[in-house]
Amino acid sequence: MKKIFLYFIICCLISSSCNKDFLDKAPGVDLTENNVFLNRASLETFMATVYRYSVHSNFRYRNQGDLPFSQVNGTDCIHPSSSISDEGDASEAAFVNNNRWNEGTVLPANIVNVEDFRYHIRWIAIRQINLVIKRANEVPDADDAYKKQVVAEVKFLRALNYMEMLKRYGGVPIVDKVFEASVKADVPRSSFEDCVKFILKDIDEAIPNLPVAHSASQTGRATSVAALALKSEVLLYAASPQYNTATPILSMANSTDNKLICYGNFDNNRWKLAADASKAALDFALANGYGLIDDPANRNPKELDNGTVGPLGNYRVSWETTNNKEAIMMYQGGAASAGGITNIGNAPLTFWNAACFGSFWSGISVPFNFYKKYEKLDGSPQTWDANGGADLIAKYAELDPRFKQTMAYTNSYYTARDPIAQIYNGGKDYVNCKGGVWLRKYIPRNATSGNFVMNDIIFRVNELYLNYAEALNEASGPVQEAYDAVNAIRIRSGMPNLPKGLTKEQFRQRVRNEIAIEMVNDDHRFWDVKRWLVAEEEGVMKGNFEGLQITRSGTSTANYKYAWKPYVFETRTFNKNMYLHPFPQNEVLKGNLIQNPGW
Repeated sequence: MKKIFLYFIICCLISSSCNKDFLDKAPGVDLTENNVFLNRASLETFMATVYRYSVHSNFRYRNQGDLPFSQVNGTDCIHPSSSISDEGDASEAAFVNNNRWNEGTVLPANIVNVEDFRYHIRWIAIRQINLVIKRANEVPDADDAYKKQVVAEVKFLRALNYMEMLKRYGGVPIVDKVFEASVKADVPRSSFEDCVKFILKDIDEAIPNLPVAHSASQTGRATSVAALALKSEVLLYAASPQYNTATPILSMANSTDNKLICYGNFDNNRWKLAADASKAALDFALANGYGLIDDPANRNPKELDNGTVGPLGNYRVSWETTNNKEAIMMYQGGAASAGGITNIGNAPLTFWNAACFGSFWSGISVPFNFYKKYEKLDGSPQTWDANGGADLIAKYAELDPRFKQTMAYTNSYYTARDPIAQIYNGGKDYVNCKGGVWLRKYIPRNATSGNFVMNDIIFRVNELYLNYAEALNEASGPVQEAYDAVNAIRIRSGMPNLPKGLTKEQFRQRVRNEIAIEMVNDDHRFWDVKRWLVAEEEGVMKGNFEGLQITRSGTSTANYKYAWKPYVFETRTFNKNMYLHPFPQNEVLKGNLIQNPGW
C-alpha cells in the first residue's frame, strides 16, 4: 500500500500537466483511486496528501525549488507578502520576485512566479477534495462519524483554497465535482457573489462535524474554530470597499462582467454579517479554551539590548510559542528538504536558508513609512522630524512595546547567532537594511543558524478581535463593543485604551492602524490595503519609500549616540489593475477564463 501512495505522489510531482492544466484530472489517480478508499488507514494516508496540497504557508522565504510544483528554478526566491507592501523591503532586489510588484512589472505571464506560485497546486487540491467528498462513504471499515469528519475537513480545505483565490482574482470557476478523463473541463468564472456563497456553504456544512481541537499528533487538521475564523475572514472581505460596491475600481472590458469582481451594489448589511460572524467565531473560540496571551506582568517587557536577551512579552509569546492558546490554526510543515507537509501533525515549518537573517541573503527591512505607524506609549503619535534627530534610541524607547517585539533595531538583541543588530553607518547590517530596522517577527531569539523552527500561523484569536472591531464600526459606528475589541488587543501589549468620542472615520483609521501593527508579517497587510482601496496612496504601495540614515558617535557602548535622518531609498509603482491579480496567461488562452481588467 505504501508503494501505491508513493507512486501517486510521484506521478503528481513529475507530470507537467499538474502545472499546466488546472482543471485536468491529477495524473496517477486512475491507478490508485480505488485503493484510497479500500479502508480507513488508506484514506488517512491520502488525507495527509490532501492537506499537503491544500494548506498554504503564509511565508515564502524558502526557494520555490523546495516546494512541490515549482514554477521557477531553485534560485528564484519569494518572500512573505510583507516585502511587497509598506511592511517591508527585500534587501536583495534582483532575485526576490516580490520586487516585481514594487516595480509595477507584474504580468499575466509571471504572476505565478511573482506571488501565486500555488495557483496550479490549488486546482490539484480541489480535485483531491472533490474525490474524497464523492467517495468517502465507500470506506467499509470507517464509521459514520469518521466519514462525516473527513468530508467536513475537506470542505473546510476547499473553502480555504477558494478564499485564497477570491482575494486574488475575484470570481473563479466553481468546481465541485471530479472530472473524468473523457469529459472536457470547460468551466467559466462564477460571479464574486456566487463564489462567496459557495465558500460559506462549504464552511457551514463543515462546522457541525469538525472537532474543536485535535490531539497533539494531529495538530494542523481542520477544526470548527478554524472554520468559524475562515467565515469571519470571508465575510470581512466581502463587505470591504473593493468588493462591496456598485462599481469596481477598474471596469471589465464588458461592464456586464463586473459581477465577476464585485457585488455590483453596496449593502451596509454585509458589514453586519461580517461583524456577527466575527463575534460568533470569537465567542466560540473563547468558550473552548482559546484566547489572547495576556499576562499583566509581561505587557511591557524591558528590552535589555546590547546583545543581552530580555524577557518575553505577551505579543512575542503569541507568535513565537508553538501551538499556544492564541493560535487557532497553523501550517504544520516538515523540513525544507521534505518539500513541505510530509504528514499531518508535524512540527511547524523549518526554514533552511538565511533569508530571515538580515546580515546576508535577503532579509526584510521595514520602511520608515510603516514604523511611523507605531504610537508612543501614551497612545499619541510619535513625532519624527523631517530633518532627523540626535538620539534614535530614545525615540524607539518611547514606542508601543510591540515595536521592540517585532523589529530588530539599532543595537537591539537579534538572535543567538547575531546578538546585536548593527544598523548604523559602518555596521554590518547597515548597507542592506535600507528601511532602518529588520523585520524579525517569527524569528526565534535562540536561532543560531539559518535552520530554525518558526510558527506559521493561518488563523489566530487576535485577528477575530480586530475583524469584529472593524466590521462593527462599519456597520454601526464606534459602539462600545467595537472599542472593547480593539482595547483588548492594546491592553495586552501595554497600550492605553483608544480615546472615547471618535467619529466613525476616526475609529476606522485607528482600527486600521491597529491591524497594521498587530498583524505585521502575518500575510494581512498586502491584502488589507487592497480591500480598503488604499494601496495606491503615497507610501503604501506607491511613491517614495523612506529609510533612516543612522550615524553612530561615541567611544563605548555606554555613551554611543545614534543620529538619524530620513531619506528616500526607493520609488515604487502601483497601477489600479494591481488591485486584482491577473490570471496566468496560459490559462486565459484556453478560452474559458475572462481576464481581469487592465491586464
